[in-house]
Amino acid sequence: MSLFRFFARKPFALVVLFCLSTGLLFTGCNHDPNPVPEPKDAGFIPLGEWADDYGSGYNITASSLEYYTAYYSEEYPGENIKGAISEAIDFSPGAGVLLVQITESTAPGQEGKFIGVYYKDYTASHILLANAIDKSYALILMNTLTEAKNTFTVDNVGTHVDWSMQSGYNK
Repeated sequence: MSLFRFFARKPFALVVLFCLSTGLLFTGCNHDPNPVPEPKDAGFIPLGEWADDYGSGYNITASSLEYYTAYYSEEYPGENIKGAISEAIDFSPGAGVLLVQITESTAPGQEGKFIGVYYKDYTASHILLANAIDKSYALILMNTLTEAKNTFTVDNVGTHVDWSMQSGYNK
């Protein structure tokens, strides 16, 4: 029996063969000649002593971070946070977030909590750095590293940081 006669007598078999062969067309390999590689998270940490023009700054080592603000008045004596860097997450070259567990703070009740310190536009001598804050300008604190990882993400940078308010820090 020829294939023509087989499919003429069994049209359902022809429909199944057509569907299978059409489906194979859509399951082919990606033949993009210039594939974009997935970004590699190298855990970059912008090491150094970074200061702004107002007397505030960050001291960042491979394992710790200190953030301090300048003394303004007796009502607002400034802020100082020290902590251990639990994780460094790259968003793109020169941008990411440091997840820091607070070990010391001038604000009561912050020890043991996690903060996110975002950075971008890193060069050897200049960087934009910002602590994650909420709409009332309060520091966003997480209880666990897992919560910090889920909160301080690339998708949340715009809600946690207003980069237009940042003048940047220099070494």
